[in-house]
Amino acid sequence: MLAQRLVVAAVGLPLLAGLLFLPEQLFAAVVTLVIAAGTAEFILTTPHEPSRTSAVAGGVMAALLAATLRTVEAAPEWLPLALIAVTVLALVLMLWSGPAEATPEGAWWLGAVLYVGALSAHWLLLRASFGTQWVVVMLAVTFATDTGAYATGKLIGRHILWRAISPGKTWEGFAGGMLAGGLMAVALPWSLGISPGWVWLAAMAVLLPFAGIVGDFLESALKRRIGVKDMSNVLPGHGGLLDRLDSLLLVGPCLYWLLTWSTRIPQ
Repeated sequence: MLAQRLVVAAVGLPLLAGLLFLPEQLFAAVVTLVIAAGTAEFILTTPHEPSRTSAVAGGVMAALLAATLRTVEAAPEWLPLALIAVTVLALVLMLWSGPAEATPEGAWWLGAVLYVGALSAHWLLLRASFGTQWVVVMLAVTFATDTGAYATGKLIGRHILWRAISPGKTWEGFAGGMLAGGLMAVALPWSLGISPGWVWLAAMAVLLPFAGIVGDFLESALKRRIGVKDMSNVLPGHGGLLDRLDSLLLVGPCLYWLLTWSTRIPQ
């Protein structure tokens, strides 16, 4: 397992570094393909044994949704927020609307499109509106949060955070993740010279790692609801695409809107 993880990391990290410094349009094209693949992966995992055609159609729809939010300049600013609200409603229905098998296949399909497409669209918006450095911040804070939570939980974790969803995560790990992610959220923008101000950095230090942890728990809840351990085995030792991107699905929107509001609201 460890060897597989190291091989995937050795291949994936250089690819990720190269992706970050592609021109914005190429970056958006590659990320849109990842969004399509992640959505199709989720749909294939859902109950009712959906067809590959249905999964591909969902991937295309999520990619179109994300690309549209990035490119339609005349779209009202509140539209992404409205889609987030609809996505939250879809997630509530997927998680708490009776037995998973009783939820219609179409509801799972639409929920997957919204969950992946509407949330990950903010990765594209973040790059297009605020530049590569803030995408690096998003990734670094998420990585620091995950690493801090894992390391602290392994070293001193004793008290289970939410046994029904993820029995391996502890309150100690939560605290370690919040601390590591919060420090990264302050230190990296400050060192890069892109700080939006101390008030906004303080908000990022609290909200970004919290969003990452909630994103991880959210996908764990969806997997338990469906009855699977991983979304797929496309990344040996890691699981599926969404098993690696789950935290970013919430960190991306959180960072994008904090930066957007920081340009409108003076300190």
